[in-house]
Amino acid sequence: MHQRDVLVAAFESRGSPADFDRELTRLFGSSFTTLSMDPVPPEQVRRNNWEPMASASNAKKGSQVEQRVVDVILRDLLRIVHDMPLRAKSEWSNFLDALTVQASWTSIMARIQAIAGNHDEVSAYFWGSMLAATSGAHMTGTTVSPVDIGAFPGSVSTVFDQARYPRANSGNTVKTIKEMTFPNVVSIAAKPIADAWSTTKVAAGEKGAALAIVGSAVSPDLWRHPAAVRYLLLPAVSGLRSLVPSASFSLDSATQTVEDAIDTELAEKWRARSVW
Repeated sequence: MHQRDVLVAAFESRGSPADFDRELTRLFGSSFTTLSMDPVPPEQVRRNNWEPMASASNAKKGSQVEQRVVDVILRDLLRIVHDMPLRAKSEWSNFLDALTVQASWTSIMARIQAIAGNHDEVSAYFWGSMLAATSGAHMTGTTVSPVDIGAFPGSVSTVFDQARYPRANSGNTVKTIKEMTFPNVVSIAAKPIADAWSTTKVAAGEKGAALAIVGSAVSPDLWRHPAAVRYLLLPAVSGLRSLVPSASFSLDSATQTVEDAIDTELAEKWRARSVW
């Protein structure tokens, strides 16, 4: 499960803040405070493919800004959670285990593959889409049952079955998450997720934020996952702002919050392509 180890470390406050921050830099890059400034050593970018903005093509500039938005925000989410006192996130680790079906992952994947076939290059987005559907169902105020989770993607305009970066239109830049196209597969996955939601001891006021944080990190790449950005990353940010009023995000500024940056740099582009 993508980035599960760093979630465990954040939820259990493993290691010193300085050590954890170094690990976050290794995984996600530095905590940049601007969207487009070139990295200055020893600053790092997550993808190690940054081109100087003065010479990069317009498309490359757009990609770099979009990627920085999601990479830095996810980094900040995990940093903020790591800094929270353990009493403020009691049972979060157990909720993580349940949401990522640690006890039955092998058997569930075998059932899914029997229907959808072997994993392909975007199958790793499937569980993130399922957690996004769960978060979406919760946000509507309904019960979070397997039926609610399965029905949610069809009730909104956001695409849950595609991996696509914000300016992608068609062809190789848009990939189908095939597992999301099989109702029986969605039902198989929805059952343990709904069970995790209904049985967790996490406080009711924390469940939505904890779920959204887990899902944000489980997605292999938020840059290519509109459902995860809308129904996981954004609720994770708002949830942490509520739980930790002193929390600060690196890309927040006097003129633009990180929520604004998500809307301008990612959501507007997905919205223009009718996938948000």
